[in-house]
Amino acid sequence: MKTFIELNADNLINNLSEFHKLTQKKIMFVVKGNAYGHGLKEVISITKDLPFIDYYSVDSLEEALEIKTIAPQSTKKILIIGWADEDQLREIISNGFEMVAPHVEYIKQAGSIAKELKKNALLHLKVETGTARMGMSPDEVIRIVNKAAETPSDPIRVIGLYSHFANIEDTTDHSYAQYQLGVFNDLLSKINHQNLLKHFSCSASTLLFPKTYFDIVRIGISAYGFWPSKQTRVSYIEKEKPQIGLKPVLSWISRVAQVKTLEKGAAVGYGLTYKTFDKSRIIIVPVGYYDGYDRKLSNNATVIVNGIKAPVRGRICMNMFMSDTTHIKNKRIKPGDRVILVGQDGGESVSIDELAELAGTINYEMVARINPLIPRIIV
Repeated sequence: MKTFIELNADNLINNLSEFHKLTQKKIMFVVKGNAYGHGLKEVISITKDLPFIDYYSVDSLEEALEIKTIAPQSTKKILIIGWADEDQLREIISNGFEMVAPHVEYIKQAGSIAKELKKNALLHLKVETGTARMGMSPDEVIRIVNKAAETPSDPIRVIGLYSHFANIEDTTDHSYAQYQLGVFNDLLSKINHQNLLKHFSCSASTLLFPKTYFDIVRIGISAYGFWPSKQTRVSYIEKEKPQIGLKPVLSWISRVAQVKTLEKGAAVGYGLTYKTFDKSRIIIVPVGYYDGYDRKLSNNATVIVNGIKAPVRGRICMNMFMSDTTHIKNKRIKPGDRVILVGQDGGESVSIDELAELAGTINYEMVARINPLIPRIIV
């Protein structure tokens, strides 16, 4: 294989176990976006028997159906948190998946389909607390919950309430998060919520604020071994919280496709953005921006070859990039040798967080954009 992803199963289980120990709560494991780029099939196969995972959270019907195919005997519930059109709603209700209801018309549509199918529509009401994404005002949610209590024979089944934080990762000032939590708690004070599953926590809030745990904790990015942000890590340390051992799950590996010797002043890649300062040895790596190796890493990132870091030279192409290995003298480099794009080798490491910073983005995007066609291998 010219490139592949390795997934460390022990690290994934470790990370989820750490959150279970920290919270003493069941986990809603967020596996949307191809399990944050790690590979939905592989991640489900690793975690399907973990007893402290109660839910998988996905974005779409397609992801929910894939989980059902991967783990047909699983008793874990599946919550679809993304939007669905009418045809998809029909299939969601037919399969008994749970779904997020973002607005009143959506609920009416789901109810109409449920009556037609003689099935129940299993809804988690999304409360708008200040993120301005999909969701309903607290007053709307109160009306819907009260109506559901008055009409128990209705096929609309409200089984959960949830919201999402807008500004808990990118700051050490958590006043807005506290405001949102206050809105949510005020809503709960005005309804009978004893039989409703309440969830508000993301990875960051789970690490920082036990008051956000409610009935189940939603864990996404940190299950895969990442801190949600530098600010989250700083806040965690400042709060003198117990040590938590998050371990990266993903490594990204490729191969040397070709080795070339270039004379001084030779141009490398599109746009002639790099020229050699002396006689140089470069390698061609068969990975590019199509694969998710961001073009902004051009002349910017490093890879690891024979246990030594080597700089990326020239622009990242669609399906390949170049790296300067002139300084690597410990072993002859030849086609087929391993090139570590993300991971460790010989005491050196390249992390997703480093690449995200170089590309001017976040670790979420860096992993989510890894091409799903690249093979994922569980190790």
